[in-house]
Amino acid sequence: MSKDHLERSPRLYLSEIIFYIEKIEKFTRDLTKEEFLKDEVKVYAVDDLMRNIGEAVRVLAKHRQIKNLFYVYRIPYARLADVRTDLTHEYFSVDTELLWFTAKDILPKLKPQFNKVLGELK
Repeated sequence: MSKDHLERSPRLYLSEIIFYIEKIEKFTRDLTKEEFLKDEVKVYAVDDLMRNIGEAVRVLAKHRQIKNLFYVYRIPYARLADVRTDLTHEYFSVDTELLWFTAKDILPKLKPQFNKVLGELK
């Protein structure tokens, strides 16, 4: 098995990342931070989607071509994987500040970048 082998297509991972970002945008649209923090269902949904994004990015970063495209398009793949780790290992709490900041400040800026990476693979 080569180092660049993925069980699933990199395009599928990238499509899922974009889909998850869109879901997060939908779940947080028109909400204030306080409203979001009070909505337990949305908090847990966003938490789960961010973990999925982090895992997909972690897997993709093992693929040489994708990792290079992450550099080209300035996608902080290591930080996104770290967010996943941080969220996963907060066993008894949810880091709502991290969720809100990532959902509202980071992911909307990265969605076009992920689309560019996906476009490079077509």
